Amino acid sequence: MAYEALYTRGRPKNFAQLIGQEHISNALTRAVISKRLSHAYLLVGTRGTGKTSTARLLAKAMNCEKVLAGKVSAAKDIPCNECASCKSIDSSPDNVEFDAASNRSVDDVARLLSTAYMAPLQSRVKTFIIDEVHMLSNEAINSILKLIEEPPPNVAFFLATTEINKVPMTIRSRCQVLNFRLIPQETIAAHLQDMAKILAIELENDAAKKIARLAEGSMRDALTYLDQCYAMADKKITLADVNETLGLVSDADLDEIISAVQSQNRAEVGRAINHAFRSGLSSISIAEALITRLRDIEFENLRGDISDLDNFVDAVRKAILEMQGSGVPDIILEMTLMKLAAPKIISATVAQPIAQPKPAPPPKIEVPATETITPPIEKIETAKVFTGNFDADKKFFLSIVSELGQTRRTLAMSMKVANFDRFSDGIIKLKFQSVGTEEEFNSVHKTELENFIAQKLGHPVKIETAVDTNLPNPNLDRIKAQHRTFVDTAMKTFGADNFE
Repeated sequence: MAYEALYTRGRPKNFAQLIGQEHISNALTRAVISKRLSHAYLLVGTRGTGKTSTARLLAKAMNCEKVLAGKVSAAKDIPCNECASCKSIDSSPDNVEFDAASNRSVDDVARLLSTAYMAPLQSRVKTFIIDEVHMLSNEAINSILKLIEEPPPNVAFFLATTEINKVPMTIRSRCQVLNFRLIPQETIAAHLQDMAKILAIELENDAAKKIARLAEGSMRDALTYLDQCYAMADKKITLADVNETLGLVSDADLDEIISAVQSQNRAEVGRAINHAFRSGLSSISIAEALITRLRDIEFENLRGDISDLDNFVDAVRKAILEMQGSGVPDIILEMTLMKLAAPKIISATVAQPIAQPKPAPPPKIEVPATETITPPIEKIETAKVFTGNFDADKKFFLSIVSELGQTRRTLAMSMKVANFDRFSDGIIKLKFQSVGTEEEFNSVHKTELENFIAQKLGHPVKIETAVDTNLPNPNLDRIKAQHRTFVDTAMKTFGADNFE
């Protein structure tokens, strides 16, 4: 006999075995016992959470002889799996399963539902299970709408979907909706241990937890991973077996990278990341595993100082964004970790440059009158220039900006899209017309402008920015007042951001 996959062997046989969906199994159990079952159900949830299995259990329960006789009182008895109807329903012509992902057209659905108005051949209720119903075409959806709205006697529909937003409201409003949740990792790990006992193997707790995390709430995925490890292992599945079989970076390798970064040992960082690369995983997969491991460490040390770990996570997260679509993702990850490993070295180099022996002063050379010399920045007392009057303050700010063109042309060009808002409490506030120009200014030019004005005033100055899409273009200040309205209207009409 051919080997049966573990996820098919692990399918629930009654409502009590519906793992992680107790809110659904309890509700359906009460509905079955009280004989208040609906003719149409819409089962919604991510993959592997039990939608199709629940539909099959409901189809069985609707035709179970013990249920019909009122001889059941608990979830473990529904369906009974002992009567003739329960044993034959999988092969019964009255139980139809349909995959809408591969049969999307209205003709496919018409053939499926052509027997809906005929009486059941063997069962009490004819059941139709339509999987991935959101994949049906609009015409196909409309063809089943009338049947669900006014169903023939003894017909029930079970529609399963992973994307309820794609199911028309006309369908949703005519069905009872069952929302399947992601199954908690603890629940999956415990169920994997139960399955391991059935397989007569030992499953380490750490290995079960790792598989449960990889499953991301899907019991079917978890059982598939366990089945794969079971095929490769002997009589015991360890965490190392899981990592090797599924091609994962071990926690030990990740801890080695984290330890090297925290100890600021760049040579050790290079060795650790190269060792991780030898696992054959992509750089993005390694980076994502690194974030997951950092998250675990943070949750283990919630009472300690975790600010360094927060910065670590932010840096790796940004690296992942850069790595996507890049031709050198390995280098991006390596350089990110190298920078994290040597922040003090970099800052020390900037703050305290290596002292160089002072060369002898060169002989004084007279500069011809035609040669341009950059004038020194003249300091001005703040009290004499910022008076609290908007027009006066703006005029002074623009005079400072005009001086940028002599020494800092790139910065001066960036200021053409900035609007002076006000000066208060040592803070210069600027406004921009778009988020893009504001972000570019903050990331490239903000610090340089703060330093320039600070040298001008003789003390530190902070710049704050904001976005106001209703602002006039700042370049309009460069032209005569009588022409501004005309130019502003022309720029808005033709979608121009600037003019020269």
